[in-house]
Amino acid sequence: ILWYIFASMVGEFVTYIFLFLALYFEVFLLISILERRGSKTHEESAFTPDVCLVVPCFNEASTVGDTVRSLLALEYPKEKLQLILVDDGSSDNTHAVIKAFESTPGSFPRVAILQKENGGKHSALNLALTQTSAIFIGCLDADSVVAPDALKRAVGAFADASVAAVTPGIHVKDTHTFFQKLQHVEYRLSIFNRSAFAALGSVFITPGPFTIFRTDAVRDVGGWRYAHSTEDMEIALRLQEKGYKIVNNPLVTVLTSAPRTLRALFRQRVRWSYGFLRNAFDYRHILGNKKYGNLGVLILPAALISFASGLFFALRFLWLGAIEVADSIVLATAGVSIAPTFDPFFINTSVMVMAVVAAVLLTVVLIGFGSYLSTGSRRPPLATPLFLLLYGLVVPLWLGAALIKAVRGRGVAWR
Repeated sequence: ILWYIFASMVGEFVTYIFLFLALYFEVFLLISILERRGSKTHEESAFTPDVCLVVPCFNEASTVGDTVRSLLALEYPKEKLQLILVDDGSSDNTHAVIKAFESTPGSFPRVAILQKENGGKHSALNLALTQTSAIFIGCLDADSVVAPDALKRAVGAFADASVAAVTPGIHVKDTHTFFQKLQHVEYRLSIFNRSAFAALGSVFITPGPFTIFRTDAVRDVGGWRYAHSTEDMEIALRLQEKGYKIVNNPLVTVLTSAPRTLRALFRQRVRWSYGFLRNAFDYRHILGNKKYGNLGVLILPAALISFASGLFFALRFLWLGAIEVADSIVLATAGVSIAPTFDPFFINTSVMVMAVVAAVLLTVVLIGFGSYLSTGSRRPPLATPLFLLLYGLVVPLWLGAALIKAVRGRGVAWR
């Protein structure tokens, strides 16, 4: 009983801490976004520099055609645009599909086809980097498409010479399945988060779908690296480690394919979560370091706390459930209850209920804000209630798997 009381005291205390931090951080991010209103980062510009757009492909025959066609439809001077399609050792007919887009000498936009042995996305990007003289270079994953005005919106932010990269607003391309609908809501929340992180000068992911980089900055830091299958996170940390600035424009619209099933979603998120943990460890000198501003003292620590809280609440849910089951069994057989009703701090449990309700309502506001920033509509997606009720139940699955893999150093596969 004493051990149970002690565990309950610790559990209650940690729960209150995590809830307080969640509420504080959500409010802080919202204020950061509101203070940024009127920023010129999102404005279109007449600035039309040479841009190279790279499409790394590995067994993407079914989707890469739509990807390339969306790039060819960009509202951007064709003579200023170079496309490099890299077949990274595909075993299907990806090469034949992209070969059909190869341009003839003197035509615009210039479309070059490169083929290499499979070495991973980072190696495909680095190969393209050696083949271009464009001022800016961007990547578009071969399962994504962009809006016609995406590029001209992105390059406007480079009027600030300190900006090394511009990240987009990413949306789910298809929402046919239950889990795609949940991700549709999650991506709207991510749009808000990335905008808030940019307002704080602390974007730590440059997503594969259509992040645009200053080419000299990428070369200055040594190009892309394997980085535990999450090169988009590692290069963002490395750029900011070198003092470069990363901004976000949620109006740079990109539609990307989302996993259709729980199994596919689980594999993708284990890779993302594992990559986050390993990159955070590799760049641990940034954590808590004032030299790196908000990224070091606020955003990265908050991301790690969020990771820990996700696991904590899952374990606490299982613990309380186990106690209830054990109590029911003992009550049914012995007629007594083993679950004490002791409250160590004499705090009314309604306080926690109110904190949870406040956190949930604020999350709805942030999702709506993400919709507004990227689409102009303040309405959260229709699947938002399902997201709030169910998504938190599956997130700990991949957080736990990623943590185990990170501790054991087993690594993850891209596919």
